[in-house]
Amino acid sequence: MGPLHPVYLFLVFFLSATIAIPQQTTSITMAAAPAVITQGPELRCAQGQIAVYTTDCTLGIPVSYCFSQEPPIECAQGFFPSVWHPDHCMEQSSCFPLNEPWITTECSNGAIPYSTSTIYQGTLVGGESTVIRAVSCSCAAYQWYSMTLLPGLSNYDTFCMPYSSCLRGMTTSVSINEYCATQPAGVCSDIPLETEFCKCADAAQTPVYPDWPGANPTGCEF
Repeated sequence: MGPLHPVYLFLVFFLSATIAIPQQTTSITMAAAPAVITQGPELRCAQGQIAVYTTDCTLGIPVSYCFSQEPPIECAQGFFPSVWHPDHCMEQSSCFPLNEPWITTECSNGAIPYSTSTIYQGTLVGGESTVIRAVSCSCAAYQWYSMTLLPGLSNYDTFCMPYSSCLRGMTTSVSINEYCATQPAGVCSDIPLETEFCKCADAAQTPVYPDWPGANPTGCEF
């Protein structure tokens, strides 16, 4: 074969260069490009509505919608307006009795108050200015949450019970961590699958506590 013509050599070099350079540039650009979420086209909402650009409360994906402010909810005498969550990502206004049992104003059964939140602050029917606060309660580090369904009742009550050294009239029970029971072993490597704690030997009895936060029960009674 004779010597290659200079023009042919130039074309070979030019083609190889034009093929290689975009490939190299593309790989660098993709590696360096920041993750950017492109907002969709701007919403056009009806008069009185506002456009809301936010993210889904569970998946974190962009969500946009038109929103209309609901008129303030009106509640009858003895009730106050607040919200409840019929589903994880939903919030709905409703009226609740002023003496709702879940409005905890002080901790009992050995529990310790650790935070206070305002459920409602405003004016009730009749012009009465009201602030309703609830206290969140927690058991001490040396205690375990014992959820007990009391006889004749449909709701559970929480008692802070010791892990060990059960008093007379009490017995040892075992609580199984249902989350860790269904996860791979590595997920809960530092969390015990089972935890022993004390409870009243007679299911019809309830623990008796001294009147101070974090107290262990002194016994059980009907």
